[in-house]
Amino acid sequence: MNTKKVINLSLKYPRITVRTLATLAAIGDNEGSSVSEIAQRMEVGEKNVATTIRRLEEGRAGNPDEQLIRVKQNAKDKRFKLIYLTAKGRNILKKL
Repeated sequence: MNTKKVINLSLKYPRITVRTLATLAAIGDNEGSSVSEIAQRMEVGEKNVATTIRRLEEGRAGNPDEQLIRVKQNAKDKRFKLIYLTAKGRNILKKL
């Protein structure tokens, strides 16, 4: 990630942290991955990623228009959820 771009994005979107941007980038690189797969790729704890993903899924103040990701149930194994970017999430990543 380009540091200047991250700083500019954090000024434009003050609620988006570096952790959030890193998670979005990991999802963008591996759409359709589970939380545990994303955590492994980021080399961080699964609980940290799960918390960030939950916040991203909820969107700002529960507003669906602010959601940066969408979560789908894995059709083959209902225990796992698969993570995808929304159009808004993709647009933010393009600015990096």
